[in-house]
Amino acid sequence: MIINDSPIKLIAIFVCIHLILFAGLVHPENNSIQNLTYIPFEWEQVPGAHGYQLQASSTDDFANNIIDTTDSTLLYIDRDNLEWATEYFWRVKPVLNSGMEGVWSETFSFSTGEKRSLSETIIIDQEQIADGLTIFGAFFDYFSAIIDQNGREIWNTGETDIVYYNSSPYVDLFGCYLNSGSENNLPGIVFSVDNEIIWEEPNDEFLHHDMFRLSNGNYMGIVSVSSIGPVPIGPWTPLFQQLGYQADGVTPEFIWIGDKLVEWDRDTKEVVWSWNTFDHFSMADYDQYGGTWDQAYFDLQYDWTHVNAAFFSDEENALYISTRHLSRITKIDYESGNVIWNMGHDMPSGDVTMGQDLGFSFQHGLQLTQEGHIVTFDNGNLSEIFLGTDGPTSRAIEISVDEDGAELVWEYVLPEDLFGFASGNAEKLDNENMLITTVGGGGTSLEVNPSGELLWEAHYNLSLPSGAVYRANRIPGIYPVAFSVVVHDLQTNNDETGVFLPLGNVELAFELFSEGSSEETYNFEFYDDQNWFNDQSGSTTLGPGEHTTISFSGSVSEILGANPLTLMVIPFHRPDLARTINLNAYSGALVVGSDPVPNACSLFPPFPNPFNSSVLIQFSAENGPLILEIRDISGRHIETLLKQNSGSGLHEIEWNANNHPSGLYFIRLETGNQIDIKKIIYLK
Repeated sequence: MIINDSPIKLIAIFVCIHLILFAGLVHPENNSIQNLTYIPFEWEQVPGAHGYQLQASSTDDFANNIIDTTDSTLLYIDRDNLEWATEYFWRVKPVLNSGMEGVWSETFSFSTGEKRSLSETIIIDQEQIADGLTIFGAFFDYFSAIIDQNGREIWNTGETDIVYYNSSPYVDLFGCYLNSGSENNLPGIVFSVDNEIIWEEPNDEFLHHDMFRLSNGNYMGIVSVSSIGPVPIGPWTPLFQQLGYQADGVTPEFIWIGDKLVEWDRDTKEVVWSWNTFDHFSMADYDQYGGTWDQAYFDLQYDWTHVNAAFFSDEENALYISTRHLSRITKIDYESGNVIWNMGHDMPSGDVTMGQDLGFSFQHGLQLTQEGHIVTFDNGNLSEIFLGTDGPTSRAIEISVDEDGAELVWEYVLPEDLFGFASGNAEKLDNENMLITTVGGGGTSLEVNPSGELLWEAHYNLSLPSGAVYRANRIPGIYPVAFSVVVHDLQTNNDETGVFLPLGNVELAFELFSEGSSEETYNFEFYDDQNWFNDQSGSTTLGPGEHTTISFSGSVSEILGANPLTLMVIPFHRPDLARTINLNAYSGALVVGSDPVPNACSLFPPFPNPFNSSVLIQFSAENGPLILEIRDISGRHIETLLKQNSGSGLHEIEWNANNHPSGLYFIRLETGNQIDIKKIIYLK
């Protein structure tokens, strides 16, 4: 039976549109807890939309909207409106090309976690402060946080006990977490701002102080190693003799703890390179003044080297390390493992070849500037001896190194109340200012300009032993790399959404929006199952807020069903943020324009589907010839249901499949140059 009933057609169109004109919400996930107040809102693309209205509210009726904005991409990052310890509700509505009213998505809720730090800042000269946010890690109470220039906390590690070590300019976060049940209780990790562990070192040895990624993709860290050595003669000698040691400076009888640099394969976690202080430093060199041998009496082991920072120079294929208890900085040839030079306090071996007059002691942190200068935080535990200060004094120092030796080119001396006996670091910023971090004053960071003028202070209000700042760095933002991809001419036809391409030569386009705070290169790969486009790849570089069109040329042939397309977009500096866009392509221009309304030739979803004897087929058509037929999974013609001129409107026909085997079939509707196909499953 064939019917022509306009009211039925209108109802069918309304239902179809109502079902598809709303966005699926992606992030933040429903009922999730976010450990930050800079929230990225992300949703799915809606066919026929040129923008989206985003609302967020502290009430589920959206009577008090905190965010109400329109965005043309699929990602919006809010940096201004959200607070800690609050529940929020959010939704998205498409703004349609057709002028029709979009439908609000479902409502998701999320909550922000508890604030962790008590940070406060003092701004002395706003115009000279370097851009970015400040990230710091704290030991003993084991957390990390990010604050803005005004001291507002915008991210923390929640209850994960993660301590920040360092980061790359693209915010690869490195650190450790407290694992109380493990012998090596501070495993090194790479983690995200969502506190997800991206990579973890094998934890076969105790890693401490530093871990970072090499340019070859492998990871390097500092682990503890031990050997047996003598107890040297000194004021501490009687203490060890009371314990039964000979303590004669010769007899190997006491545990010495040294350090080893280890490179792990990123995939297998196998050790592929290592460098051991016991192989390259003389045990004739040790701390004589800093009380480390007195501490060894209580620990029953001697903390000999205490390497606390490492930096790899790709240009020189060399490593730089900071060895706290030898008050020494060392440059190592990566290929051979040989020591190129030792800088710092002169010791009995004579291995220190430069910088004996620089006077730094028990230093922490290490940075190599673009000029090849070394920046470190001179804790100054021995400054009274090495520099003749009235009391222990900490400094941030910058050192130039050449063939003639080492020279101090810049220093900033901290006031006495900010002396930092442990941890801390110094970082030369992009604008030449220096960010200096010390445990002094309950944990403090200072930003000073090259003239030594104080511009900014951060007070973390930590106190030993319950908390001690470890390091702090200036980062460009939480999201240096963030992007979204919009499909050009995304359309829908009843229950099928995708791109509907005419037969022959075509061009398919995507719009890539860079929404992070840093310039980034995006590599992309594109392929499809039917080889309409062959495999294609390329790259594009975008700055913050920029966007570009990525196009692919191909040749479309007629098929039954969908041709799956895959676009992979991989940020060069953050491959962990790679995104895969899966999309169906259909042969035949089934939708007029880009508005998601049923076409002149449209199959509606068959009912029931699957079916066990007969299926009801509904379709819309305009005046003209049409062919409605059934084909099997291989595309072979099974039965022609209609082949005639048809009046415009909604049509309906029933197909009885009792004379055919069960399986997968396709309904194929052709009118003029338009084709629509629906899949049905026959179950006996």
